[in-house]
Amino acid sequence: MIKTQTTPGEWFAFFIYLVLGNRFIRVVTLQFCSLFRGMKTLFFLFWTFFSFAQCASISTQPLAQTTCEGDSIRLFCANSGGSFQWEKRRPSDTKFASITNARATRFSFLSGGATYPSGTYYRLKITLGKCINYSDSVLVVLRKAPVISAMTVCEKALVPLSSSFSWTANGLSVDSVIAAPSFNGTKLKAFARFARLPTGTCVLASNEVILSVTSLPVAPSHTVKLVKACIGLPFSLNATGCSPSVTFWYNAAGNKVGEGSRLSFISTDSSFFRASCVKSGCEGPVSAGVKTAIYPIPSPPLNTSPAFFCSGISFSLQASGGFNTIWYETESSKSSLSTATALSMKAIQNTRSEDSLFVRFASVKINDCESARTSIPIRIKPQLEITPAATLTLTGEKTLIPPMIQIRKGNPPFQISYSSTAKSTFGPFSSSGFLFRNVIDSLGCSAKDTLLVSYVRNGPIIHHLSAHSETNCLSNTYRIRINGCPLKTSALSSSKRFESSTADFILPGDTYRFLCNDGETDTLLLNLPILKQPIALIRKSFTGMICDKDSAAISLDIASNLHFIGWEKDGHLFSVEKAMRGMLPAGEYGSVIEENGCFYRSEKIILERRPNPPAPYLEKVGAYFLKVSSVGIPEWLIDQKRSSDTNSFRKITVGREFYVRAKYRYPTRECFSNYSNVYYVDQPPSYEFAAYPNPNKGFLSIEIAYETEQAIIQLYDLKGKLLDTSEIKNSSRKMIWDISRFPAGTYVLKLISDGISQEKTIRKSL
Repeated sequence: MIKTQTTPGEWFAFFIYLVLGNRFIRVVTLQFCSLFRGMKTLFFLFWTFFSFAQCASISTQPLAQTTCEGDSIRLFCANSGGSFQWEKRRPSDTKFASITNARATRFSFLSGGATYPSGTYYRLKITLGKCINYSDSVLVVLRKAPVISAMTVCEKALVPLSSSFSWTANGLSVDSVIAAPSFNGTKLKAFARFARLPTGTCVLASNEVILSVTSLPVAPSHTVKLVKACIGLPFSLNATGCSPSVTFWYNAAGNKVGEGSRLSFISTDSSFFRASCVKSGCEGPVSAGVKTAIYPIPSPPLNTSPAFFCSGISFSLQASGGFNTIWYETESSKSSLSTATALSMKAIQNTRSEDSLFVRFASVKINDCESARTSIPIRIKPQLEITPAATLTLTGEKTLIPPMIQIRKGNPPFQISYSSTAKSTFGPFSSSGFLFRNVIDSLGCSAKDTLLVSYVRNGPIIHHLSAHSETNCLSNTYRIRINGCPLKTSALSSSKRFESSTADFILPGDTYRFLCNDGETDTLLLNLPILKQPIALIRKSFTGMICDKDSAAISLDIASNLHFIGWEKDGHLFSVEKAMRGMLPAGEYGSVIEENGCFYRSEKIILERRPNPPAPYLEKVGAYFLKVSSVGIPEWLIDQKRSSDTNSFRKITVGREFYVRAKYRYPTRECFSNYSNVYYVDQPPSYEFAAYPNPNKGFLSIEIAYETEQAIIQLYDLKGKLLDTSEIKNSSRKMIWDISRFPAGTYVLKLISDGISQEKTIRKSL
């Protein structure tokens, strides 16, 4: 067992060992062993302290290093001696491992690769007897050569050479390169300079890449260089020569307005547009351009026609408003009736008891811009009617006494005149004939009728007549067959005499008196209703096309004696109600009516619908604009007040709550969408300015978003050196700055306005 306490004699022996050395201690120890107890314990203590005194000491530690990959690394550790082994721990290792053949105080090796990667720790293991010491663990960091990718740039563009490296093109040093066609295939290489720590520098070369220069496409051409259009109506701009590349369009200010060989546009002012071709991301020069001439839509013409016309006479409709008057049958008709100043109309009969409304439409076209259509309504007065009188019968030669005349549907006072087939107006008659009456009212409308004057010889009636009637709805006539007359039979109307040897007649509707021509017969009076298209007034809630979301109403106004069958749509029965209301589908409508056993169809009306645009979308653009994404014309509502502004952009300084609805503008109507999302402004916008074109060739347009009393614009290079200063005066917020004297390259614009500084990066090309 080992003692746990040390006696004074043992401490004295240890002291002698330290002072006099091994040999002397061995003798002294033997002498003192008998004096003190526990020789076994004393020997153990001597051996322990002896071993402790044999560890090596390190006077110079190895140094951590930062150098370039591939350099030779030298590690050195000065110490008091022993056996040596260098060890390393790579980033992927969990502990240190011995390095083969590294058994000296100095260790040199080539850095890099998987054996000696960057981030490896190194240390020296020193073994002396049973004592093992380690030097400090030192880190070796390796700088790697840059790796660059192959470059493809557009012709005339600045090749993006990073300022972090030095560059060579085909072995020659370069600072910047403008991509000309001759540079296609140029070999580029980048060089990076690194500091070696603790001292020195090194340069590493990148891989070599090939520069590809894409040629710019040629400018497109325009087959039509002047486009005429109307305010608020769409027109097309065309460009050729870009296919299959993409076509970009720019307005007069240089702002991009759309893409495609055919661009649909709506404008309120004449302007100028240019196009360019974009191939493989490279945009070529702009075209010579297309001018647009935007003409106003003329005002509709004024109705200068009389308020009414008499039934049964021809007339002309008139509208004032200049030349090029165009007449249409309906408000939505696609083809015109006439382009004359006045529209001549045939006679129209009005057999109703009230005025009949007659409507045509007129417009004016100037510079291919057509106005809205003006309705030209007139009223056709009811047909002046004379109440029929009974047949006048005379026996022998007698003079007539004019019967009392009854007039309907006229405007008194009336002027009445007579004539007859006799030698004088009222007779005497020697044979059957006619008395003619003519009436003119106070409005100048006239009517005529004819009375049959029957001259009867004195004698008995020996023939008694009867009739059989058949109706022909297609020809609007009757077939009348008379029985009881063996001779030629006559049919007398108010104005004509018909004769038939077979007593078989085809007659239109009227009042007829039938008799045998020998004079010894009774007469047969038949009242045949006139077969003709009945008057049916169609009332509708629209006068032209309507929107898909609009309700429509159609009704029919007919006399009480007419039988309404139903409405047809596109030739098929649609409804049996006289009045229809609601979301009626588009199509051609007409009514079916029955009278006197005949069926009639009314005039056709066309219900034409146009789509409502989809709801637009509102988003913020930049610091002070809202942009509308809409397929229709935008209509702004700002703070719940409607604005007449139809621009796609709006400054948010004009209000705090913005939303938009879109509209399609058709020739006679506007169709609206639902409202967009609402944008609410809770803070005022920051200042902002624009600089274009970018890149530019020396002349730069600068615009400030808000009016300011004074604004200073400064030009810096990329190193922060001030190159030029200018001032935007008189609150114009816009200037053209000439920077053509400066070389091509990248610059920084700084705007100082109202104490606010803003910066933008621009590029100047050759």
